[in-house]
Amino acid sequence: MKKKHNKQHRVVYWLAILGSYLSRIVPLRIWLFMGRCSGLLFYYLDFNHRKIALKNLRFAFGNEKKENEIVFLARKNFQQFGMSIYEWLRLKYIDREKLRDLVYIEGKEHLLAAKKKSQSVILLGAHFGNWEYAHLFYASTINRLEFIVRAIDNPFLEKIRLAYNQKFGARILYKENGLLSAVRNLKNGEDLVIFADRKANKEEILCRFFGKKTSTLALVPTLAQRFHIPIVPMFITRCEDMTHHRIIFFPELKIKPDNKEESIREGTQQQSDIIEKIIREHPDHWIWLHKRWKKHHPYLYT
Repeated sequence: MKKKHNKQHRVVYWLAILGSYLSRIVPLRIWLFMGRCSGLLFYYLDFNHRKIALKNLRFAFGNEKKENEIVFLARKNFQQFGMSIYEWLRLKYIDREKLRDLVYIEGKEHLLAAKKKSQSVILLGAHFGNWEYAHLFYASTINRLEFIVRAIDNPFLEKIRLAYNQKFGARILYKENGLLSAVRNLKNGEDLVIFADRKANKEEILCRFFGKKTSTLALVPTLAQRFHIPIVPMFITRCEDMTHHRIIFFPELKIKPDNKEESIREGTQQQSDIIEKIIREHPDHWIWLHKRWKKHHPYLYT
């Protein structure tokens, strides 16, 4: 997929190259501290995204959290995002062995149980934690992996992302035309990860997310039912030492084979529930910067 570039794209690209080089000579703990500082700076300078994050947090948690807790969570969220960006810059100099040293696995028995039923699985994911680490680790240690994404607006950064993923054995497909290829490769034993936490334009079903009605992507249960492929939720969390990560596999989501419309609706609500569960456990890990509830609650972002 080709996108036009401009001077700003080139400037950002060369800054990313510089950051990648610096990441090689700066110790990881110090590098991540710099990432947290950059995230906090972003929180104070980017009024629009800070406003969206705070509104989302207040809307999601309502009376569950006090205002000072909401603000604290928003700051931590930006800091997490900053660390993930700084970790992304280091990928040029990280090989498979180094990545394995940084990531632990929990709940792999759930993945293995699903693999006994099918040669391939659909991994239910979200914009949560350092998802790039999760995909690259999975592809390089467990099985070939594809994921459907939107291309980065900066074509130079997209080229870097493609190279990183290729190095670790993961393949990027674009949402405009990647679904047919994904289905074909599922039949050939490759696994597919799909993020289902954004608002849907197609394949949508109205579900409850944090108790609020919102449009939800129904692609995961739709594919699972049609092709009889298990769904295994997979998320990644940051450990307390900040440098290591933990990939968590949850039990397979059960999609009923009969009553297609109702089973897909139930499956879509199940995926929303499991995503909400992991967010509630680690609320600073999710990307609160997008307008998740805009379609059915447009007043929220005015």
